[in-house]
Amino acid sequence: MKIKYLEKVRLRDLFFAGVLFLLILINGCNSSNPVPDKLSEDAQDSNGVEITNRIISTGTKIDDLDLSGTPLPEATVKIENWAKDKLEETRVLLYNDTEIPVTLSDIGVKVDTQKIIEKTQISPGTAQPSVLKVDSSIASQELQEKLKKFNRPAKDASYKIENDAVVIQPGESGRTVDVESLINQIQEVPLSDVPARIVIPMVEVPPAVTTESVKALAFDAVIGEFSTNFLVEEKNRSANLTAAAKALDGKALLPGETLSFNEKVGPREPETGYKEAYIIVNGEYVQGTGGGVCQVSSTLYNAVLLSDLEIVERKPHAVVVSYVPTGQDATVNYPNIDFKFKNNTSSLVYLRTEVKPGVLTVRIMGKKRDKTVRIERQVEREIPYKTERRLDPKLRKGQVLREQAGSKGIIVNTWQIVRDGTGSETKKFLGRDLYAPTNRILRVGT
Repeated sequence: MKIKYLEKVRLRDLFFAGVLFLLILINGCNSSNPVPDKLSEDAQDSNGVEITNRIISTGTKIDDLDLSGTPLPEATVKIENWAKDKLEETRVLLYNDTEIPVTLSDIGVKVDTQKIIEKTQISPGTAQPSVLKVDSSIASQELQEKLKKFNRPAKDASYKIENDAVVIQPGESGRTVDVESLINQIQEVPLSDVPARIVIPMVEVPPAVTTESVKALAFDAVIGEFSTNFLVEEKNRSANLTAAAKALDGKALLPGETLSFNEKVGPREPETGYKEAYIIVNGEYVQGTGGGVCQVSSTLYNAVLLSDLEIVERKPHAVVVSYVPTGQDATVNYPNIDFKFKNNTSSLVYLRTEVKPGVLTVRIMGKKRDKTVRIERQVEREIPYKTERRLDPKLRKGQVLREQAGSKGIIVNTWQIVRDGTGSETKKFLGRDLYAPTNRILRVGT
């Protein structure tokens, strides 16, 4: 019986030993959940900053602020209180001898407490510079408003034309406050190192139109000139011609600009000062308002051809006119038929018209070019005119009066030949123009 009792005790001891072993084993495997101690509690703060110690190490300083022994949750408030007075200190923004008082807080500057606390944890026990952050929108708006008196707009270069020459008013650069640079200048230093007086950085603002670009526009030579003759005795026609020429005189075209004859001269009506003179209607010369204006458009057309400017719109007369060669005329009729040309050069084109007794001259001024222009024509065919007899009871019987001299019709081809400085020539076909004959008209008395 005693032996059996000892065996039971032995089995019981073995059982408890096994349970104890299992408890030790289980406890050892559960090492991922150790009992928290002072160094490991709250692994991160509310900003996600890794924390290795809830008490800031001795010797840790931010600028002149000693954070030694400060509980980490209190550090943010301590830093902000320390910075508050410094951010509200009056500083001076200086340009030349003018001072503008300002505080850092007024222009949206704050301390970046999150980055500062990160520094205390990364390098405990050391002195670290503070870090500033700036609300760029507030800073830019406030600084622009406070410093706008220092801005000076640029002055564009310009020109005026006097005595057939371009007089240039040079451009002037402006200046503006470099707000971005000023913000960076403040933000890049610790709070304690922001100086009490800060020189305002300025940047030059060049003019949109430079003196050089205006100089490039200046004309310096007559690039095309053409003259036509008229009868001074035809008073009304001479007056119309003079009025149209005067409307064109002194017109300047920028590069790429197009001139419309009708737009510049305007309507030819008695109300605008134009008089009755002979015009061509259905192949006949009849009295009409504005006679003589087509001589101005045709003279201008030839000056434009000799200037090698671009013809945009041109139409020949229905019949031959006497003041320019066939194929070299340009008829106009407000507002339906226009003559237009474009300044296809890189400089200004300037028109001068001159009316002397019996002579109309159009000069086109531009940048001197090493080229010459001539016009060539080839008459393809002539068309004979007919004689038309019209009975006139106002004339005595048998009396004959010539009312209109007949003229032949012509088909003509015209070319423009441009010769450059090397002697090379470019031939451009201008058009094939058809001019109808004008009948000779005789009035026969009845």
